[in-house]
Amino acid sequence: MTADYSTLSADQFSPHVGQTFRFLEPEGRSAIVEVELTMVGERPEFTPRWAKRTSFALKFETLGSSELWNGSYLIDHPVDGPMGPFYVVRTAPRDPARACFEVVFN
Repeated sequence: MTADYSTLSADQFSPHVGQTFRFLEPEGRSAIVEVELTMVGERPEFTPRWAKRTSFALKFETLGSSELWNGSYLIDHPVDGPMGPFYVVRTAPRDPARACFEVVFN
């Protein structure tokens, strides 16, 4: 499904912290990597006054050193299904044994 970015909120993702998601290729929808949603955080300081919802960020982690880098991917949840594409950014990991990724919704 194509997500309406303006209607997505941190509240929709918060119940899924600790659950497994997958990043999918936008074209063929083949799975690239399984990731765990580790954090959902609102970012009111980055929210424009005219915005319909508060800006927020999602952080994902996976074991090992994934070859995945910055790019547009679908985010797939086993219950909610695929949504996006979203621009995913690889970030510095807290644990060197894990790869970390972030999606920001401004």
